[in-house]
Amino acid sequence: MDTKVPDGPNARFHAADVVASAFPDAASADLAANAADLTLIIDKAGVICDAAFPGEDFEPSDYEDWVGKKWADLVAADSRAKVAALLSSPGQAGERRWRHVNHSRDGELDLPIRFFTMAASKPGWTLAIGRDMRGVSRMQQRLLDAQQSMEREYTRVREAETRFRMLFQISTEGVLVISGVTLKITDVNPAAARFLGRRASDVQGSSLEMIFGDRASDVRETLAVARKTGRAENVELTLNDDEQTFTLLASVFREGQEASFLCRLTPGAAASAPSPDTSLNRLAEILPDGLALTGEDGKILSVNEGFIDMAQLHGSDEAVGVSIDQFLGRTEVEFNVLLANLREHGVIRHFATTLRSRLDIEEPVEVSAVSAPGPVGRVFGFAIRPVGRRVVASRGNEGTLPSSADQLSDLVGRVALKDIVRESTDMIERSCIEAALDLTNDNRASAAEILGLSRQSLYAKMHRHKIGDLQSKSDS
Repeated sequence: MDTKVPDGPNARFHAADVVASAFPDAASADLAANAADLTLIIDKAGVICDAAFPGEDFEPSDYEDWVGKKWADLVAADSRAKVAALLSSPGQAGERRWRHVNHSRDGELDLPIRFFTMAASKPGWTLAIGRDMRGVSRMQQRLLDAQQSMEREYTRVREAETRFRMLFQISTEGVLVISGVTLKITDVNPAAARFLGRRASDVQGSSLEMIFGDRASDVRETLAVARKTGRAENVELTLNDDEQTFTLLASVFREGQEASFLCRLTPGAAASAPSPDTSLNRLAEILPDGLALTGEDGKILSVNEGFIDMAQLHGSDEAVGVSIDQFLGRTEVEFNVLLANLREHGVIRHFATTLRSRLDIEEPVEVSAVSAPGPVGRVFGFAIRPVGRRVVASRGNEGTLPSSADQLSDLVGRVALKDIVRESTDMIERSCIEAALDLTNDNRASAAEILGLSRQSLYAKMHRHKIGDLQSKSDS
C-alpha cells in the first residue's frame, strides 16, 4: 500500500540563466532553494542576481527590492563589514562561519539573518545560505523585557523593605513578629527589646514560654482568636520580674502561604476590675458595625475595628485626621446634606448611602449619627451598618415585584406599550423626586443638585406630578 507523501517546500529561483550559471544541475538548484530560509545568488561584483525563500516569512517585494542591487547596500551599517567578509573567501571551507547580518527595511525593524557562504559553479559567484533569526530576536527581546521588569520589581521590593526596616527600627512602639506555624518570635525591634528588658538577639528566635513565662498560654489563646476572627485581639500581661503591666495587641497577616502575627507592646496601668465605661468601650471596639468619631469639621478622631475592616484599612492610623467624607457619601452634596441635618437636628437615623473602601470599592450602608458636646467644641458619632447583604436577601425572599410594577404589568394587553413606558417613567420620576425631597428635608435647591436638575426643571416636574405646594412654600 502506497503512503501519500506530504507536500514539501516548493521554492524556486526565478532566473533560469542565473540558475544554470550557478549550479551544475537542477537538483542542486532545487536543494539550495529549499534547504534554507533564504538563499541568495551573488555575482563577482557583489550584486544579488536571484533569490529563493521556501517559507511565508518573506514577501515577494523583498525579492523585487533585492535582486539587481549590491548586497552590501541592503544591510545596516554595522553589517557591511560582515558582508564583505562573507564575500571575500566563500570557497575556503576551513574559514567558513555563520555571521549575523541585519537587513535594513524602510519604516520597519531590521531583518536579522544568519548567513554562511559557499562558492557557486560559476567562478567568482557566491551562494549565501541564510537562516531567519526574527523568532530568536523576538525571544531575546522578551527575555530582555522580562529581565528589566524583574530588576524593576526587585528594586521596588528592596526599597520597600528598606523603608519598612527603617520604620521598624526607629519606632518607639514595641513590635514583635511571631510565626503562625512555630509560634516563635521571628523579628523584634529595639523598642520591644528594651521594653522586655532583654537584648534583641536574645528575644529573636525564642519561644513564647521563654519570653512571657506563665502568661504564654494567654498569649497563645489571644493569637488563636486573632487567627480565627481575622481581627486584632489584645491581652494585658505582667512581666514576672518587675510586675510591669503592658498590653499585647495581635494582628494577623500573611507571608506567602503562611500566617504570621504582628504584635504591638504598649505599657498599661495595673489590671483592675473593668468599669462599665471600660466594658462599653470594649464592646464598641469589637462591634461588627463601623463606628467613627469626628470633630465638628468632619475629620476623624477615632474609629473601631469594624470601620477599619469595612474600609479595608491596615489600622486606625490611616483614618485618623482624614475627613470622613473620603469614606461616606455617594457625592459631596449627599454628605453635606447629612452633615447639615446632623448639625440642625442633632441626630440622624437610617440614612442610606455608600461607604468607599481604601481600594475604592463602594458598599451600600445605613448610617445613624448623633451630635454631642466634646472637650473642645462638638463631636459627631457615626454608626455605619452594611445593608448590601440584607437588600439581596430581602429581594430573594420576597420573590414578588412592588405593587406599582404589578399594576404596570396588569396593563399589558390592554394598553399600548408606549403608554406603559410613559406611565412607568412618570412613576420612577415621581419616586426619585419624592426621595430627594425627603433626603434633603424638603430643601429643593439641594434636591435639584442631587437629581442633576436645574431648579426650574425640578419645579416643572413637581408641578406636573403635583408634588408639594409650589405656591406657598419657597426654597430654603
